[in-house]
Parts: sequence; structure tokens; C-alpha cells
Amino acid sequence: MKQHVRVVYDRKKASAKSGTGKVELSVYLKEGERKWITVGTATPQNWPSVSTSRSITSKVEHYEQIIKAMELLKEDMTIANFNRHLELEELNLNQDKVLFNGHDLRQSFVVFCRKHMEEENLAKNSLKDIKVVLDSVEKSGFLNTFADLTPANVRAYDAWLRKPNTRTDYTINGYHKKVRKYTKILWQQEMISVDPYDHVKFPKGKNKERHPLTENEIIMIRDANLVGRKDRARDLFIFMAYTGLAYCDMCLFNFQTMTEKHDGYYYIDGARLKTGSSFFTPILPPALAVLEKYNFKLPIISNQKLNEYLHIIQDSLDITKEVTCHIGRHSFATLMLTYGISLDKVKRMLGHKNITTTQIYAKILKKNVEESVSYNLGTLK
Repeated sequence: MKQHVRVVYDRKKASAKSGTGKVELSVYLKEGERKWITVGTATPQNWPSVSTSRSITSKVEHYEQIIKAMELLKEDMTIANFNRHLELEELNLNQDKVLFNGHDLRQSFVVFCRKHMEEENLAKNSLKDIKVVLDSVEKSGFLNTFADLTPANVRAYDAWLRKPNTRTDYTINGYHKKVRKYTKILWQQEMISVDPYDHVKFPKGKNKERHPLTENEIIMIRDANLVGRKDRARDLFIFMAYTGLAYCDMCLFNFQTMTEKHDGYYYIDGARLKTGSSFFTPILPPALAVLEKYNFKLPIISNQKLNEYLHIIQDSLDITKEVTCHIGRHSFATLMLTYGISLDKVKRMLGHKNITTTQIYAKILKKNVEESVSYNLGTLK
């Protein structure tokens, strides 16, 4: 049987510039009568999986059926007649299938999510994370409309996320948590009949284990003889390791407007860019020395470059643990706990919303002590 409908990718070669191209259906009726229908976007790597998604293959089958009906009825094979069939189908759709509680189930799910996201007053980094997830939803082609929010389609989206084999279970679970936030809102507002995530379960996975530096390892970095950009990178790391600030919060730090002095120590009073939660943390002497070195204005460099230089420093000092911006923050937390600062106070310093997040560092510290004791006692005769 002659095929009239084909899936075509990036017909206008846009992916070379933007990284993504259109996925289109070529509906061939006769010479000079070809209709192009855009059904999604994809990257060169994932477009084969997008083209075989249920939503697209069902459209191909459906349009082939329309053309077959036109042939049986001996209609003129024109785009106008093909469009007329689509319009008639739209008019004859069963309202029970396209409406729920007066809400049109053909509405775009991603458009709903983006609109709701813009109204939430989220932090910049949170917005960025959700945009990445919504882009993946759009590219997968499984959760296009409210009507597509079914357990089967959520499972198909999960399979799509796993297909490149580059995301961990933990990362994928994070994607699902963000999508579920909006399916739950739709269900609570009675805009869909069921939250599909109530009927599916995926492996949560484990976050990458954290390995904060010990005080001796931090002192090694402090005392290292470094020059130029490596010196600047080391100083920024030391500032984070002795204040607990994340990289993005360090970039926003302003000594004049964000500090106050109590009992001989300066304290930073601010709010985290990522979550908006407030923090109140001391500027310990090594961090204050960094500020004094640069006349109280930190020499900020990009996160990527900073981490590159920190890896070079790590290798030059034969430190086996990974040294990154985020490890500086983790190291501050365990350092404070080592010196007997309570979990509640460390929570306040780091700007954690929930103390269970801070408790992770107490577990890391306990594990490190246990491993150290086990090793050292094992050498006793």
C-alpha cells in the first residue's frame, strides 16, 4: 500500500544553528498537493525516538485513514478537501472526550505549566531548572495536552528520559517531581479527572555522595603557593569554605550592605538565590583575610572556570577528593559541626529550609569518624 504520510525531521536545517529542528508530517495527496504539519521539535540525537512516539505514530495512521476515505469517496485529492475532513472531525468530536468539568482537555500542558511558573515568583535558579524539565516534556511529545496526562504517557515520558542513558535515576526522579507538581495542581483544581502520578512508580535513585574536605585539606589549599588565576580561584574557594555561601550567593555578596558586626565577628545577613530562604552566617578569619586582600570586593570568575582551576589545584596538591565550589559549602557545614556548632545553628547559617537537609552533614561527619577510627585502630598491634 502506498504511503502518503511520512515523518520528516529538520526540513529547513534549523538544528545546525539552534540545536533543535521541527518534526513534521509530510502529507502527500497528489502532484502539487502536499501539506506540512508540525508535530513537535527535537534534537538530532533524540528525534528518532520522538518520531516513533505514540502521539506522532497515531497521527500518521489517522491521516492515512483520512486519505484512504477520500480515495474511496473518489474525492479530488486536494489540501482543501483534506482540511475539510479535519474540520468536520473537529466539529463532530464527542464533547465528553474533550471537556472535563468545563475545561478543554486539548489545552497545552506545557503552556499551563509555564504560565503557572511565571506567577510563582520563583528564584532564578529554580526557574532555570523547571524550564529545562518543561523543555524535555515538550521534546518528548508524550504530554502535550491535558488529555495526554495518563499513566501510560507518563511511563512513555520516563522511558524517553532514560533512552540517552545519560541521566541517573536520581536526576530523572527530580524531573518527575517537577512535572508532578503541575499535574497535582491540575487535579486539585479539578481540571483533570486523575493525577497520573498516583498510578505510576519510578526508582528514586541516590544522590551523588558528598565528600567534604577536612580542615587539614582546606589548610593545604590555604597555604599553597599559587599565583595568577589559580590564586584567585583558591581565594574564592576559601571564602566559600569559611562562610558556607554557595557560588551564586557569593556572586551577589556585598560587604557594605549585607554584613553586620557582633562580638568581634562580621556576619552575612542575606537570602539564598536558589530558594529565597534567609541565612545568617559568620565570616570566619580566613574568609575575612580574603576580603581584605581584595579590598572587600571579591574577584568573581565564572562557575565553570572557577571549578576548572580548583581541579588543577586539587591535582597539584594530590587531594583525592573532588574540589569544587559546592564542596566548599559542604566543607563549611561539616567544619561547623566538627567544632560543636548545633544542627539548628548550622541550618540557619546555610539557609536550609528543612533541618533534615542539614542532618545529611551530621551523617557524613559520623561516617568519616567511623571510617577514620576503623582504619587507625586496625593498624594497632
